[in-house]
Amino acid sequence: MKIQKYIIVDDMESDALDLRAQLAKLPFLQLVGICPTIETTIELLATEHVDLILLDIKLSTQSGLFLLKSGIELPPVIITSAYPEFALESYEIGKAADYLLKPFSFERLLIAIYRALGIQASPTSFSSLDYIFLKMGRKVQRFDFQNIDFIEAYGIYSKVYSNNHSSVVNERLAMLTNLLPNHMFLRVHKSFIINIAKITSYDRSALWVHNFKIPIGVSFRSKLEGILRLFSNNDQDS
Repeated sequence: MKIQKYIIVDDMESDALDLRAQLAKLPFLQLVGICPTIETTIELLATEHVDLILLDIKLSTQSGLFLLKSGIELPPVIITSAYPEFALESYEIGKAADYLLKPFSFERLLIAIYRALGIQASPTSFSSLDYIFLKMGRKVQRFDFQNIDFIEAYGIYSKVYSNNHSSVVNERLAMLTNLLPNHMFLRVHKSFIINIAKITSYDRSALWVHNFKIPIGVSFRSKLEGILRLFSNNDQDS
């Protein structure tokens, strides 16, 4: 994926620097500048290519909503605000890709980044990426989708299994369900997400990924069987 350039619009220096530190963990993002006002933001947009804006609503001189209403052609915008009452208006203007309520976690920020860049690449998905960055302790690790076999819930964390090796990541399984592409990954149990292409065999109650036996939850069974039938039909057609 090519480098995506972004700016932060926030007049609170501590908030802006904290956000910059969080985004520095993502190697496909490059900071262009930090703007404390709408005026400096407009000036920067006139001279620099920007792929993403992280915009605070409550600025000392002007509301961040002014930028959304200005008529200027904007890249995807993620709103960052301590005030939930501006969320509806932000979405109604039609320029906001997501609304983050301060303080927000790195995991929630990651979802917003993916969603915003997905709007830029495609109206409905973030399908151009073939990998994901997940937090492991204090570092952020890249995982290629094709190498992930399955993921298991591990308390408030998750275990990502790849080539007979497991890595504990900070995200819960429910969050990973939303982050992973649904054409490749499927939740088959309250504790498991599997890479559909890695299934080696299955029956009514379980499936196998290589030598790992994974239970199939009753509420997930019909969707799994439908997808497997579709794959089977495609194989026969080819």
